[in-house]
Amino acid sequence: MTGGCGVHAACPVCATPDEHHVLCTVCGWHLHDDPVLGELTAQDLESAEAALRAAGRAWDTRAAALSGRHPEDRRRLAECIRGGPPTGDEAELPGGTGRTGHTIPARHGDLLDDLLDDLHRGRFKELSFVECAPDGLHMIRVTVGEAGIPVQHDAESVTWRSAVPDFDADDDVCRFQLAGGVGTLRLVDRWEFDTAVRGWLAARLPAVPDPPVVLLRPLPGWELLRRAAAVVSEACAPRAELQADGAETAADGHARCPEPAEGAPARRTIADTVRRLVRTLPLLADHTLLLARGDRDTGAVRPHSHVLFPAGSRLGPGETATAEVTVHGGVTGRDALYLPVLAGAPAADGTGAPAVTVHQVALGALEPARLTFVLRGPGEVDLVAPGARTAEGRGAPSAVDVPRLLRDLPWRIVRPPRLELLFTVELSGADHAETEERLTFVRDVVGLLARLDRAGTAIRVGAVGHYDHTDYESAWAKAGTLLRAPVSARPPAELQAALDGWAPARRRQDTVSSLEDALREVAGLPSGYQGAADVRRVVLVVARRPPAPPRQHGVVPACPRGTDWRTVLARLRSDGFRILTRVDPAAGPAPPDAAGGQARRYAAEAWRILGADGAFRPDADPAEDVARSLAPPWRQEGPDCRLAFAAPLM
Repeated sequence: MTGGCGVHAACPVCATPDEHHVLCTVCGWHLHDDPVLGELTAQDLESAEAALRAAGRAWDTRAAALSGRHPEDRRRLAECIRGGPPTGDEAELPGGTGRTGHTIPARHGDLLDDLLDDLHRGRFKELSFVECAPDGLHMIRVTVGEAGIPVQHDAESVTWRSAVPDFDADDDVCRFQLAGGVGTLRLVDRWEFDTAVRGWLAARLPAVPDPPVVLLRPLPGWELLRRAAAVVSEACAPRAELQADGAETAADGHARCPEPAEGAPARRTIADTVRRLVRTLPLLADHTLLLARGDRDTGAVRPHSHVLFPAGSRLGPGETATAEVTVHGGVTGRDALYLPVLAGAPAADGTGAPAVTVHQVALGALEPARLTFVLRGPGEVDLVAPGARTAEGRGAPSAVDVPRLLRDLPWRIVRPPRLELLFTVELSGADHAETEERLTFVRDVVGLLARLDRAGTAIRVGAVGHYDHTDYESAWAKAGTLLRAPVSARPPAELQAALDGWAPARRRQDTVSSLEDALREVAGLPSGYQGAADVRRVVLVVARRPPAPPRQHGVVPACPRGTDWRTVLARLRSDGFRILTRVDPAAGPAPPDAAGGQARRYAAEAWRILGADGAFRPDADPAEDVARSLAPPWRQEGPDCRLAFAAPLM
């Protein structure tokens, strides 16, 4: 028995054009039989019609189960089925497997790697990938750009409704028709369908003889998608074929399914599939990170190319490679420094190495950062380090002008003089909290300086801690500690460890401390930069009480050792030290008695002389500001550097 489809004879079950086979090659319906004598009886006709209705209903039920993306979709599609929705066991049809017993022939799957290599070597200019998918016809053209970077071009996809108007406007019903469903709908003429696919393909294939094409074949069961793939195969003889889910069909007929990327959807688009394939091509040029480097002798700033992934590197399917690099901030902290990744090393003017991606990282002045880059394929390098962010344009090479970046490098960076900083710290207080505040301030300043000089070569710090004159104040006083063992100038990180052992004490009087003895110890410490001329030397006094005078000054007691702090101060300044102070503010109102007023006037005069070079206030100058003012300033000639540095400037 035969049926009609337009002017062409077709299978009455699946609407496949009749090619004069006894059985339909798609659904297996008996199309032709030997002639019989006599007329068919009513019972024969009724039996044949019942069999045809059952076959059509089963065919539509299969298409509805295959094409429905959700259970509610399949229930709605059941209304299109010839003979009405399935009942009983028919209602339990599985959905979405697409397995109907059809097989996909394995054709040239083993040539795909060779095709990609031929494209990469320039044996042909482009390779076209064609997919017949439930959402339409798609073509991706792959060419090889600068430095061997593969480039994907969308050759204009088309929906089935646009290509063949006979398809239903509802997406779910259209999917039912693509799965071969006939139902109670307007029939999609198979010959017209083939003609539309052939015309779309001819308009988009490269105008060259025998253009190289790779076909992504649909999953089994999608009857009209199978027909579209057959038209593609007939029209352009694909060099290789892939399963629609991205699994390559090998020459032995077995699907080679690469592991999906983490977080990837179950069904990849053609662009995803093509991207996974070209990621396995080798790098034809080094993938480099563009940085700046300062000459330690002249201060000149020049571009520097750091190789992240060398030429010849090649990833397997689904593989990645990583590279780590430490970069450094310039002399001024910037919110964002560019990290261009290039294919090759640029010429002096910034040309000759195309940018493949551009990232950004925020770095403070002279601050280092350990970054991790991931290679996903030629021209695909991601930055995955914490705190890093992509440049505007989501890493697009156009996000930055490399030649301009190099033109705008600073001409020269002049290193500052080295810093030698010595603290005196009063360790006696009214309570533990008072002394701990001073120690915390010193630790914070030292820690901030350590961050500026991680190599420990440009900054040296030392300290002397001092208490009361407890061993000399009276014959009955218990002997105590006058000074902590002095810590000579050393790298900041080492002083931090020494300060951990310093212990506070409760002060016994509120007039003077042993600061004069601490200053004398500081004056006798060896320099951290023996013989060096270009050194900035600073003494920072962190205290509450002034030093004792060499002789009794009214009610102000003298230094038991007779140390004259003015003489020591003059010696320090003659040795090139600046003396800075950070003094706790006086607590409470001025004393009403003459003795108290005299002590306060002495303290005010002493701190005025000691702080003549500069003074910090605990309530106004945090450790960050103090450290910044102590660190010698860098001098930069030219514009700010917008690249990270390959090596620390200090």
